Amino acid sequence: MSWPIKLRAMSFVVTMGVMVTESVMGSIPVAFALWYFDIASGRTVLEAVIVVVAAVSLSISIYSHARPAQFPRRAPGEGVL
Repeated sequence: MSWPIKLRAMSFVVTMGVMVTESVMGSIPVAFALWYFDIASGRTVLEAVIVVVAAVSLSISIYSHARPAQFPRRAPGEGVL
């Protein structure tokens, strides 16, 4: 059974929101260290974090919603001794 498009869209939006939040939380310590030790300026760090967060969030969300459904190859209990 396939989900209606409205539920699929809502599920994708929720997944994107969760992934963006997790990606930002994971990037904060790295970004702070790069800025604190003067390896990169604040603007460069912000741009890099935005790119990384977008790439990670989209790749995980699209994969989790676009993969084909796994259907059983036989009926439950069929061929069981």
